[in-house]
Amino acid sequence: MSNTVTLRTTSTAGDKAVEEGKWGRYYDPILEQSPIIQKIVAESCSMNGGTAAVLLQIASKGVGLGVSAHSSFTRRPVERARRSIVYIYAMAFGNQEERRIVTDATHRAHSRVKGPDYDANDVDLQLWVAATTYWSLIVGYEEVFGKLDDKTADRAYKEFSVMATGLRVPPDKWPKDRRAFQEYWDKTISELEITDEAKAVGQDVIYPAGHLPSWGLWLYAQLTGPSTRITTTELLPERIRNEFGLPSTVYTRTAYTISRALNQLIYPWLPQSLRHFPKNYYLQDFRNRVAKGSRL
Repeated sequence: MSNTVTLRTTSTAGDKAVEEGKWGRYYDPILEQSPIIQKIVAESCSMNGGTAAVLLQIASKGVGLGVSAHSSFTRRPVERARRSIVYIYAMAFGNQEERRIVTDATHRAHSRVKGPDYDANDVDLQLWVAATTYWSLIVGYEEVFGKLDDKTADRAYKEFSVMATGLRVPPDKWPKDRRAFQEYWDKTISELEITDEAKAVGQDVIYPAGHLPSWGLWLYAQLTGPSTRITTTELLPERIRNEFGLPSTVYTRTAYTISRALNQLIYPWLPQSLRHFPKNYYLQDFRNRVAKGSRL
């Protein structure tokens, strides 16, 4: 299967050219990548909020229904996670052609996820997916390295619009600044409706060990699962974590505080090659697949 991007037409939206590919429009992010977004995304600690982000995504009714009916969370959790991780790294580090290849691959996969009450390519649902991705990466980074200063945070926020435009969300749908994003975030959180289907999928996300394809991955999930659940519990809003069966307790709060302190103490001193290993591995794997024309 060829992964080459083919452009069909060019139209204009506002002051920016909008190019049309086989699977839809390509939107440029509000700001292109710089060392800011790349510094954040490169750190493996930034991925620590990933499970919380997934639960927030499926807490949105349309996402939850689509994932329950069509997703490979249960049948192929490793493959599903790999594609999500590749998306993040490609958006942050890929050139324009690489980003468009991933955009098309994502759109193709989502085009099969449709039903009476959901469409995986719905712009509003994709905006929420991008918002939770931005939130989780920033939280994961700041929990270890401390808060970004306002100027850096504002710049990073605009650069993170690539997580939305890569899902074919028009750039003007991305809230204009961090204050607007917070208003959007709070409103969406208050409106989330966690269905029975979402709760069932949530259990597979929280306790994935029973669905893993090898004993090595099973053992890894057993060893890291408790820590992941504690982090997820303490990052999620109270109503959301309770509905997913993850109540905050004295134990989880204490364990999370200790874990965060240890991460702040130890993680920055680890070799960069170790801290950035997931980024380097998944980007190289992605580029190898593109070169071979393999399935992404």
